Amino acid sequence: MERLKPSPQEVDSMQGTKRSSLRFEKVELYLPFILIAIAFVLRFYNLDFRPFHHDESVHAHFSYLLFKQGMYGYDPKWHGPFLYYLTAAMYRLFGDTEWISRLMPALFGVALVALPFALKKQLGFKGSFITAFLLAISPSFLYYSRFFRNDIYIAFFSLAAVVCIIHYIEKRKPLLIYLASILFALALCTKENAYIISFIFFSFAVFYALYTHKRSTAKALMTVLKDNWRSITISLSIIVVIYTSFYSFFFRNPQDSFALFRAVSHWASYSAGPTGPFYFYAVLSSLYELPILVFGIAGILYFARKKDLLMIFMSYWAISSFFIYSCIHEKAPWLLLHLLLPLTFIAGKFVAEKLSLKRIERKNVYKPVFTVFTIIILAFCVYTSVNLNYYHFDDPAEPMVQAAQPHRSFNEFVAKVNEVSAEHEGYETRIQVVDEAAVTQYLWHLRHHNRVEWNPGQRELDAPIILISRDKQNTTQNLTGYCQFNSSIMQWYTYPLTASDCLSFASPDYLFFRQIDKEPTKTGVVLFYKSEQ
Repeated sequence: MERLKPSPQEVDSMQGTKRSSLRFEKVELYLPFILIAIAFVLRFYNLDFRPFHHDESVHAHFSYLLFKQGMYGYDPKWHGPFLYYLTAAMYRLFGDTEWISRLMPALFGVALVALPFALKKQLGFKGSFITAFLLAISPSFLYYSRFFRNDIYIAFFSLAAVVCIIHYIEKRKPLLIYLASILFALALCTKENAYIISFIFFSFAVFYALYTHKRSTAKALMTVLKDNWRSITISLSIIVVIYTSFYSFFFRNPQDSFALFRAVSHWASYSAGPTGPFYFYAVLSSLYELPILVFGIAGILYFARKKDLLMIFMSYWAISSFFIYSCIHEKAPWLLLHLLLPLTFIAGKFVAEKLSLKRIERKNVYKPVFTVFTIIILAFCVYTSVNLNYYHFDDPAEPMVQAAQPHRSFNEFVAKVNEVSAEHEGYETRIQVVDEAAVTQYLWHLRHHNRVEWNPGQRELDAPIILISRDKQNTTQNLTGYCQFNSSIMQWYTYPLTASDCLSFASPDYLFFRQIDKEPTKTGVVLFYKSEQ
C-alpha cells in the first residue's frame, strides 16, 4: 500500500510545533539562570551598607576570636558552631570585614532560590520558576539573606535535605541519602530549631507509614530496616561524626560532644528576648508576604483534594511550623523564614496550575481576575521588599527590623572613631567605653584597637576617644576640648499587636510609607573625641 504523504499544510504545522517546542526548551534553559542572577544582584547590592545589627556584631565577635585566637565554646544562646567555623575561614581567606561576614549568608540565599529547580519534575517548570521567583523577591528571605544570622543556612540545609530524599526515593542511589545526612547534620550544627524541623519531618514519616500500612506498620518498618541496614548505619554514622566533632570543637571540648541536652534545657526554659502573641507570625506574614500567605493557604486546601504527596508533606510542614513557632516563647522576625519556606512551594505550584488553565468559557472571568489579582499582590510584595531592604532597613516602623538594629548614622559614628584614632596613635590610641548596653556592639567594632578601657568606673575620663551612652551623658558635662557625635544603637516601637494596632497597620500611610504618628524609643550613644586637626 502506498504511504500517504503529509500535505504542505501539515508539514508547516509540524515544523511550527517543533520550532515552538525548541523555543520553549530554550526558555526553560535560560530563565532559571536569569532569575538566579537577579537573586544574586538583589542579595549583594550594597551588602555592607546597613550597620551591623546587635546579633550580627556578637556573631562576628565570636567568629573573630575563633579566627585570631582559635577560641570557641558552644553556648545555646548564640546557637551552633557552623556559622562560626565558616565565617572564621572566610576571615582567614578574605579579611575580617562586614561585607565578608555577610558573604556566605548571601550566597546561601542565592542557592536557596536555585533549589526549586531541582524539583522541576514534581513542581513542573512553571511551578519551580514561580516558587524560585517568590523566594528571590520575598522581603523576609531577601532581608535575612543580607543578614549575618543562622536562619538562611537552616532554610537551605532543611530544603536541600528534602530535595535529596525526594530524589533518593525515585532513584534509590545511596549517595543521595548520604548527602541528605550531611545536610541534616549541618543543620543540627547551625541552630537549635533544627530539632523542631527534625521532629516535623520524623512525625510526618511516622504518620505516613501508619496511614499507608495501617495494621502492618511494624512489619513494614522491620522490612525497611532489614533491606536498608547498611545505608541507615552509614547515614547515622555521618550525622553522629559531624555533630559530635563540630560541637566539641573537633574534640577539644569533649563535654560539648552531645549538645542536645544543653540546647533543649536552655530553650525550654527561655523567657527573655523578643516575644509576642500567638498570631504574631500571621500579622507579620500579612504585612510582608501576602502572595505566599494567600496562595499558600489556598494551595493547602486545593492540594488536599488532589492527594499530591509532596504538597501534603509541605502542608504538614507549614501547618506544624506555624503552631509550634506560635506557641514557643521567642517570637522573632527571622523565625518567619521557617514557616514560609514550605508555604512558598505550595503557593508556587498552586499559582502555576491556576495560570495554566487553558479553557476559558465566554462568561467565565476566573482566570483574568486571578491573573490581575496575582500581579497586584506580587507588585506590592516587590515594592515592600525594595523598601525594606534598600531604604527602610533601619526604620523601626518595619517590624522585620528587630529592635537591636542601629541607625544608619552608626556607620559614620564608627568611621569617626577610626578616623580620630588614626590622627593619634592608630590602634594604640586610648579609648574609654562607658556603656554596658553597647559593649557587645563595640567588641566587634573596636576589635583592632589594643587600648580599650571598658567601663572604667571612677577613673577620670580623659582618653582621646570616649564612647558613652546618652543616658549617662551628664557625667561628661565637665569635659572640655572635646567634639561630640551622636547616634543610636537601638530604636524601636512597641508592638502589642492589639486589634487596633492591626487596623492601623492596614492604613495606606503605614502600608505604603511606614508612617507612624509618634517617635520611636531610642538607645543613644555619644562619641566624645579630641581632634588633632
